[in-house]
Amino acid sequence: MMNFAKLGAIGFGLWGLLHIAGAGLVLSATLGSEPADGYAIYGYDGGPLPGATSAILAYFAYLLALSGAAALAVAIKLNWANSQAGLAINSGLVLTIEFGLIVFLIVPGHLSLLESLPGFVFFAIGAIFGGIACKRDPSHA
Repeated sequence: MMNFAKLGAIGFGLWGLLHIAGAGLVLSATLGSEPADGYAIYGYDGGPLPGATSAILAYFAYLLALSGAAALAVAIKLNWANSQAGLAINSGLVLTIEFGLIVFLIVPGHLSLLESLPGFVFFAIGAIFGGIACKRDPSHA
């Protein structure tokens, strides 16, 4: 028999790992020798940028890593055990982060929908399979 709770936890966990890895990529690029190095991943090829700009991008990477770590921790601790609270926490967290991605990066054209697809797919796997698991066995708080 298929364990939907575990599939949902894997989806949310992969979303978390993807965002931790992405944050690491952004942070390592930001900490390059020139302030503009951190923007190379966004296709920026202009002149030097103020140091504060790189610091803001590094802070973004830090927050992205924290979001990924939180989603991963909830997936391991709560979603794996088919917790309704875990499903609500991770669905709310991930949906909030993905909403910001859509509004600030996809809609203005800085990031394509195709480039964003892995995160959306992992979220869908987590939410759909986690929801099925909680619907089938609602006894877990």
